[in-house]
Amino acid sequence: MKVSTVFKILIPVAALLVIGFLLFSRSIPIAIVTETERGIAVNAVPGTINVLAEKEMFIKGEHGGRVINSNLEKGGTVTAGEVLIVLDTGDIDLEIEKAENELSRAQRNLEIQSPLELSLETHKDALEDVQFRFNNGGVREMDLRKYQRAVEKAEDDIAREKLTNEETLQNLENAIKSLKRQKEKMTIISPIDGIVTEVHAHDGDLISGGYQVAKVVSQTRIVEMKVSEEHFVGIGPGMPAQVSFLGIELEQFDAKVAKIIPVADPRTQRFTVHLEVNIERERLDPGLTGDAVITLNEHEDALLIPRQAVVRNDVLVVKDGIVSRKKIQLGYTSVTMIEVLDGLSDGDQVIVENLHLFDDGDRVKVVPKS
Repeated sequence: MKVSTVFKILIPVAALLVIGFLLFSRSIPIAIVTETERGIAVNAVPGTINVLAEKEMFIKGEHGGRVINSNLEKGGTVTAGEVLIVLDTGDIDLEIEKAENELSRAQRNLEIQSPLELSLETHKDALEDVQFRFNNGGVREMDLRKYQRAVEKAEDDIAREKLTNEETLQNLENAIKSLKRQKEKMTIISPIDGIVTEVHAHDGDLISGGYQVAKVVSQTRIVEMKVSEEHFVGIGPGMPAQVSFLGIELEQFDAKVAKIIPVADPRTQRFTVHLEVNIERERLDPGLTGDAVITLNEHEDALLIPRQAVVRNDVLVVKDGIVSRKKIQLGYTSVTMIEVLDGLSDGDQVIVENLHLFDDGDRVKVVPKS
């Protein structure tokens, strides 16, 4: 057979073989894998977080009136004790003046000798005269008793008058105190340091008692973490944590447990933990949300695999291009990694993506996870 004829036969055959190999290789599914690694195993508790203002105060006036001066400005800052609104006190000033005049008159009346006291002196003089005559046998005993009763009645009348006058003075003094206290409350002050987020009263407005004039939000923040019931046990004050916020991308912040509220929300059965986060306060806007993990324990030189490689304590291991399903014993679990106590060895390759596409005995092409 001629050489040219042989080449004519071999070339198509080789091409068919190459095409067949390519088709076969393309039919093998690709498995994205990662190798087991040694590192620090972390037992971590996950949860969601929400940033809250420590205090939100709805400022209300206890008494109504006309606003004659308002220092409220939306977005402005205020300090505790700062005057926010002043109401017109003209009417109450007149009431105070009237009550003070009545008190002065009552006090002057007390300084003047009461007619009852003059009457008492007269009755005492008469009794003294009758007593003398009785001692000398010139007056009957029943007449003496009559004069004694007159003195006793005059003394009782003076005592009652004194109590009445004291009660009148006390009522007037209390009324003045009440009016002055009411006047003080017509100057509305801020109970906290904060930022004014709402303003509902302005100069010239006529407001009623209990009307909400403003809302003030404190500048101190609470980072509140919600933890499921199964993860709550074991959390303690001072434990380290990591926080990431949805509104602050590509950053993680160190934190620690500041307070634990050991009562579950009856609706969600989730517990609340307050975190102290190492972040500038200006970046913690109320309403900011995110995720956090609290580290309960950790130890070094642990065999680790990604969490997404595990399904119900099973992993898919690839060796020499063949998939095998293995059951493993789990150790510490963090947000991203799981410690393997038994079932895998150093350098084992486990599938980490599309696990539902593979099973025992499948032939796969291995591609390391980037």
